[in-house]
Amino acid sequence: MSEADEGNWREISSVYEDLLCRKVGLSKPLSRHGKLLNSIKTLVSALSPSLKHKDDVSRRVDRNKTQHLRLDYTPIGHGCDSRNRVRINPGDVTLLWNAILLQGIFGEPKLVVQLLEQKAKRTELVEWARELFFERQSLAGLGLLRQELIHLLERLPDADLKTEELPNPFADALPQMGLGHLQGNVLKGLAAQTAALSQGDSMMAAYLSGDLEKAYQQALPIETDNEVLAKYRKLIIRRYEDATNFDELLDTFRKKDF
Repeated sequence: MSEADEGNWREISSVYEDLLCRKVGLSKPLSRHGKLLNSIKTLVSALSPSLKHKDDVSRRVDRNKTQHLRLDYTPIGHGCDSRNRVRINPGDVTLLWNAILLQGIFGEPKLVVQLLEQKAKRTELVEWARELFFERQSLAGLGLLRQELIHLLERLPDADLKTEELPNPFADALPQMGLGHLQGNVLKGLAAQTAALSQGDSMMAAYLSGDLEKAYQQALPIETDNEVLAKYRKLIIRRYEDATNFDELLDTFRKKDF
């Protein structure tokens, strides 16, 4: 008997239904919410990287990468095109719930992974979220200022995301559904709401969308006395330059190989 069988691991599809229908209030069947499911599956793939070679029947956990979710894959059929039954350790359901909420706020799965791994990253992004949520007029138009959101941002820097369930700041829908002005995640929707974004919003919208090069280009001309904005400008420029230097180093090694 496998560890998943002995530990009563749950079908991940039933966990999705429990979290999204019971806790969020989405209507069944979940197949009606294809965009949301695709977003969450992409998130789960980032949280639990796996491998499946074209001739393999079973998908397997990638042991060379960090596993934030413990998943078990069991092939349903016998051919290499067989689908896999996916089960999740019941002890990881709270982490999955929190990750889904964080994806709704911050968007990119890689940012969610960083939030799980780096407490310093949490503080950094929470500061920017507070700036957007609580100090911008655009918030009133989105109608997103719920008590649960305030509580979530208060708890996020110190919360044990494996055991502490964050409150749901969304009402009856998730940003990953791509409805209306939310554009897949709340911060991106807030930053993009106004017709003419400020330079700082443009920079952060690009950064939160994972476009470091665009964020860098937006950061260069910014001159500001705002401590928060100046901090993120410096951060983005440093990360871009570090990434560029690393790419140049790799190119040097490749040339030596030839």
